[in-house]
Amino acid sequence: MDQLAKSVYEFWMRSGVTSVRFPVLPEKLDMETQGKNESFDITAYGEITVIQKPGAKTFSFSAFFPKHQGPYCEFKMTKTPAQLRSQIETWMNQMYAVHFIVTGAGINTMVSIESFKVYEKAGEIGDLYFDITLKSFKFTVVNKIKIKKKQPVKKTTRPNTLAKARTHKVKSGDTLWAISKKYYGNHNDWRKIWNKNKTMMIKRDKKNVKQPGHWIYPGQTLIIP
Repeated sequence: MDQLAKSVYEFWMRSGVTSVRFPVLPEKLDMETQGKNESFDITAYGEITVIQKPGAKTFSFSAFFPKHQGPYCEFKMTKTPAQLRSQIETWMNQMYAVHFIVTGAGINTMVSIESFKVYEKAGEIGDLYFDITLKSFKFTVVNKIKIKKKQPVKKTTRPNTLAKARTHKVKSGDTLWAISKKYYGNHNDWRKIWNKNKTMMIKRDKKNVKQPGHWIYPGQTLIIP
């Protein structure tokens, strides 16, 4: 039985309760901190350099997720290469900041996943090789600025001169002809009531499409415009 390799180094990525431990250690870990100094060429003074705080630290390494357990594995794997790949891609696509931890190297920092390239090699079906680049990440707190609210301008309310809409509850024997006579004093104004209520009346009985306003029913409440 193959003995698992033992190393002081462990490579981890974590977010909340979800974690990925890299089963195979990379041959090397590249760490780079880019300076952000700026130079200006000023006449009579020559070149002047303005020193600024260094930029974010970048971590990059390459390794692979093996399909089968082997002596190159640091522990007994419980996740498939596809599962490990999917978790990292999920963090990246959802723009999560994750903990990057390398035990034995004193690295424990929040990072963003800048790139994650996955590929296969001929003759090694199932093994997933990858190149990954991480960048140190800092949470920022946005200071809230209190803006003094302007006092609302008091609006002069005008009395409502519009008459309150009248309604009529249909009783047995009612017709739009008779209702029109009751409210307008003219049988021929029944179309005013029909036009105001036709959506409701057609919904109640489709026969009102061919015979507008003919089919009304006790209990319906009609708006009298």
